[in-house]
Amino acid sequence: MKRFISHAAIFLAQEKNRRNLFSLLRFCLLSLGLALTYALIFQGLMFLEGREYSFASGLYWTLTAMSTVGFGDIVFHSEAGRVFTLLVIFSGILLFMLIMPFIFIRFIYQPWLEASRQSEVPRALPEGLAGHALILGTDDIALHTAELLRQRHIPCFLITERQQEAALLAEQGFAVMLGEVDMEATYVRARAGKAVLVAALLDNLKNTGIAATARGVAPAALLAACATNEHAEDILRLAGCGQVFNFTNMLGRAMGRRVFANGRDINIIASFEDLRIAEARAAGGPLEGKSLRRLDLRAGLGLNVLGIWRGSEFMPAHPDTLIERGMTLLLAGTLDSLNKFRARAGAAGPGLPGGTGGPSGSPGGLPGGSGAERPGGAEGAECPVLVLGGGRVGRAVVEELESRHIPFTLLDKDAGVLRAGDARFIHGNAEDGRCLRGAGMEQARSVIITASNDDLNIYLTLFCRKLRPEIQIVARCNLARNRRALYQAGASLVMAISSLAANSILNILLPGASFLLTEGLNILRLDLPPGLAGKTLRNSGIRQATGCNVAGLRRGGVMLVNLDPDLPLEREDELIIICSPEAEEAFMRKFA
Repeated sequence: MKRFISHAAIFLAQEKNRRNLFSLLRFCLLSLGLALTYALIFQGLMFLEGREYSFASGLYWTLTAMSTVGFGDIVFHSEAGRVFTLLVIFSGILLFMLIMPFIFIRFIYQPWLEASRQSEVPRALPEGLAGHALILGTDDIALHTAELLRQRHIPCFLITERQQEAALLAEQGFAVMLGEVDMEATYVRARAGKAVLVAALLDNLKNTGIAATARGVAPAALLAACATNEHAEDILRLAGCGQVFNFTNMLGRAMGRRVFANGRDINIIASFEDLRIAEARAAGGPLEGKSLRRLDLRAGLGLNVLGIWRGSEFMPAHPDTLIERGMTLLLAGTLDSLNKFRARAGAAGPGLPGGTGGPSGSPGGLPGGSGAERPGGAEGAECPVLVLGGGRVGRAVVEELESRHIPFTLLDKDAGVLRAGDARFIHGNAEDGRCLRGAGMEQARSVIITASNDDLNIYLTLFCRKLRPEIQIVARCNLARNRRALYQAGASLVMAISSLAANSILNILLPGASFLLTEGLNILRLDLPPGLAGKTLRNSGIRQATGCNVAGLRRGGVMLVNLDPDLPLEREDELIIICSPEAEEAFMRKFA
């Protein structure tokens, strides 16, 4: 009975269901009125035939005829009576067999099932729960974060105020709790005092309210939030947030770090102590046309080729793979080995800079460094980078390029986002080929697409790839589901704000655990699974069974870079692996 009352309360709480209920009631009254009218006509026709029946008998005959039961105990003898009988039968079929089932299922049964499903969403978490994460928000960032935490075996619960949304998320397999985000009782019921993280991923105002409310209930919990500007970041810290992220700014900075610039075709994108992860683009020279076996980078230079981008396709590296113009190699090695590789490739100019030796601070969030290591060089020594879009992400890209002394041109159709009097900022529509050419598309070395609309980003990616088949295209992805479409359109690299945000939040709980290379490819730091202890890399089956590549190994406080395939793995080792989300899931499923 209690469950029925709960379902009924949810059902009646929605105005649409109340309207549907009244519509059904009106239909029932109409049907009843029609049956009463037929009963009166029945009496009249029977009187003309010289027979008398009561009104109750007329109603009885009407209902048996309309329902097509037809007992046959009362029948007409006249033609008029039989025609009337046919009318009653056909109207009964129309009302009771066609219209009424549709109305009942559409207006009552389906909404009732929905209410039943919504009533199953909990309004409180178990009392003994501890060590869990609470996420306030249900957008792509929140869902991606919940998925990533779940993969790392961290209990994670989404909190939403909307019952229907909660039910849909529960159907998709997410752990959901229903509650008002601005009420202390919600955080008490969510056991926020024993949570390891409360992450507010809504807008600036709501996040501030959440932080102030949750802090009163869970003074020891780590509060994290997202913000869209510097002032909001300051306010959120005052409200009690220990970590505040400006994801749009982080995304723009990350995209700006991924362009090949200052005359170099190699770009260091992540650092783990002595280990460097770098991209190297084949743009002619002595390496072109040679196989990896012939180059012998592992034995000759101490470099490990983790994979190869051919256009937008990332492929595993094989000894017989030929280096072709336009390919990009993903390399792992020391700074010295990378500089030797530059020399062998015939690169001119100064060597790669040293860096801090700590983990890279690129988005995705490995703390402790200053971002991807930045080569020097004089502005004007090369063609500029073309930035399409001057919104928050586009402006962050420009800030990153300026900090690296990389020349750029920004194109946007909104004159309000352009710097007055700065020739590098051009007013125009990127969808117009003339505007693109006027902004320097024909001379640009790289193009960065930063629009907040994925359809537009796909269009611009196709357009730029058609105009310049060999240009590097770094594209923004707003919804993770559009990643494949952007790659298929011709993007060299795709970076999604949801993946960046999820990795950043994960690194709060597991510092240095994950680094976003590009959408669909991550660097992970993992403790060696017990089942791999004593095995060698060659017979571990890591690459063959999961698709993951081991880039480095940390043992006894020392980072081992150029790994011998026959090196035995030890229980205390820490692995640095490169993998896609699917490969990561396969690794966790098989080994962890």
